[in-house]
Amino acid sequence: MKIGLIHQIMRIILAVSLLTLVTGCGKFVSKESENLAPFAQQTIDLVGTVEYSLTDAQVIYLREIHDYFDVENPYERYYALENQVGNMLAALVAYSLQIVTISEQNITDNEKANMIADVILRLVDLVRKDEVVVNPNRDEEQKQEIISLVRQSEEYLTALRLLLPLINEFSAHAGRVLDELDIEKQNLALLADAAIDKKYASALELKHEMRMVKDDMYRTLINLSQYSLSRDPVYLEKMKSYGIFSVHAATENKKSLSTKEMAQLHNDITAELRVLNENYTQLLPDIKEYQQTHKELLELVEFKEDAFREARLTFVVWSRAYQKMASGKTDPAEWFDISDTGELLFGVAKKAAGI
Repeated sequence: MKIGLIHQIMRIILAVSLLTLVTGCGKFVSKESENLAPFAQQTIDLVGTVEYSLTDAQVIYLREIHDYFDVENPYERYYALENQVGNMLAALVAYSLQIVTISEQNITDNEKANMIADVILRLVDLVRKDEVVVNPNRDEEQKQEIISLVRQSEEYLTALRLLLPLINEFSAHAGRVLDELDIEKQNLALLADAAIDKKYASALELKHEMRMVKDDMYRTLINLSQYSLSRDPVYLEKMKSYGIFSVHAATENKKSLSTKEMAQLHNDITAELRVLNENYTQLLPDIKEYQQTHKELLELVEFKEDAFREARLTFVVWSRAYQKMASGKTDPAEWFDISDTGELLFGVAKKAAGI
């Protein structure tokens, strides 16, 4: 788990932990508590597999590329969305821990139900504090109705089960946020791609020009060879057409070249070609850096795509596990069971199950 996500989790856990401190710690007081305890650990293990941000040390060539962007604050919405995903993952862990912590309290189930309702409301406020508006049409009335039913519940597992619609909406909303994040990632990738080309535009233009000149020199040498064999003036005119300086100097006001002049011209063109190759060698570091920057961008985009996919599957796997737990299944191995998650969820679920 990345350091940034750990900090987010700790911040949210500390923010909601005061809700459970008022009744004291206590110990496991029922079989139900014992069965709930592994849920938090499995959740932590699951979220711990998600790595969706890079350290500065992992980004080398792209560090200053934003200097070449044509828009201001290009990362603002992207970072806000990525931070929101981190907050939601942190809330997921915090809620799972609170489920267990509250279950351990030596109080009535109705009191536990009211505590978990308070936790949900507190987590909603914390997550929405830094939220980027993705779905403004949320059903607040339904949320309040569910919370009201939870507060009336006389059984803790029933309260957790009543919260399932909110849990499902939480998971669905996480998917929508990740959709927006993926769109922003694509937009930034396009901006970065254009910025890379802009940064190295002069080097690329010079590389292209040198390639063209080099090709002209090769063609000139070919025609010089043909001329030396045939003495056909057609080849002499072709040599002139490429605009090589040494050819212009050697053939000015001349309709033919002697063997000595051809040898000298060959030496002059070869010398120019040598200088051109030396210049290209000086240019090569910029060209390699250009290629490495594009390669790093591609790798970064692929890394993000994999990370977002893992985050998306994490919310799906966790919500399914929560449903099983709240429905009364007592075997922790069944909560994060990989057998019914589908092939796409296999890897994430397997990590959560510790396999």
